[in-house]
Amino acid sequence: MLRWLNKNRDTVLDLYKNQYIAYNEKGVIAHGENLQNVLEEANTTNQEFFIYLVPRCRYSLQILPIQV
Repeated sequence: MLRWLNKNRDTVLDLYKNQYIAYNEKGVIAHGENLQNVLEEANTTNQEFFIYLVPRCRYSLQILPIQV
């Protein structure tokens, strides 16, 4: 299921910023800002799913070497 998220990361970040998504290998099955509502909606599908909190924005990180 992580494969789906990695493959669709750009779309997920664009459409669901700052929201919880319930997803599986088929795609997003529920989303919203309230985790309890997302869980309730996803549970009604009787499918297995993961929950992911989509970040508000993308961050880049650069690790610099320490010179002693």
